[in-house]
Amino acid sequence: MTKLFVFDLGNVILPFENHQIAEKLHGRSALKGACTPSDIFQYLFDGEKGSVNGYEEGLSSSLEFFFDVRDRYKLDLGFDEFRDIWNDIFSEDLEVNEIITCLKAKGFPLFLLSNTNELHFAYILERYPIVHLMDEWILSFEVGAKKPKKRLYDAIFEKTDVAREEVFYVDDMAPYVERARDMGMKGLVFREAADLWKALEADGVFEERL
Repeated sequence: MTKLFVFDLGNVILPFENHQIAEKLHGRSALKGACTPSDIFQYLFDGEKGSVNGYEEGLSSSLEFFFDVRDRYKLDLGFDEFRDIWNDIFSEDLEVNEIITCLKAKGFPLFLLSNTNELHFAYILERYPIVHLMDEWILSFEVGAKKPKKRLYDAIFEKTDVAREEVFYVDDMAPYVERARDMGMKGLVFREAADLWKALEADGVFEERL
C-alpha cells in the first residue's frame, strides 16, 4: 500500500524548455560570431560536463554561476536580466496539479524531489502555488547531490519512516525512476497526466478518476 508520493518537478509538475536560455544568451554575447546557441546550451546543460551540474549541487552560488557564464561568453547583461532569462522557461500542467490536489485531499504526504538550483526554485516558489502543497522539498542544490545519485534519494528516508515499498515515485526520466525502483520504491516514468491517473487507479489510490 502506498503511503507517500514523491514527485519530480521539471516536466512533471512544471513543463519547461531551456533551449530558449541559450538562444537569448547568444543574442547578448559579444562572441556570437564565434559560437552558436548550441555551443552555449552544451556548455550549460550537457548531462555530464554542463556547468549547471555543479550549480545544481550547490557547488557555486547564483552570482558565481552568473559570472562564469557572463565572462565565458562576454555577455552584455547584468545579473537581474540574466536571472529573468534563466527563470522564464516554465509552464504549468494543470492536470498534474489536479492529481496532486486530490492526493493531498485524501491525506497522503507529498514530497518534491528535484534536480534544481537556487534561482529556479526561488522563482517557482513565488509563481506556482502547487509546490506549497508539498510536505517536504528535497532539492539537489541543498542536499549536494543530483539524481540519479543515491544520496538524493536517501534524503527521502531521512524525512519519513515509511518503508521503501510504500513510496510511489514519479519522474519523466527513466534512469531516475529505475534508480528509485532499484532502491525498493514503486515508480512511474511520467509522460502525461492520463498515465498517472491510470497508475494511481491500478495502485488502489483512487477507485476511479475523480
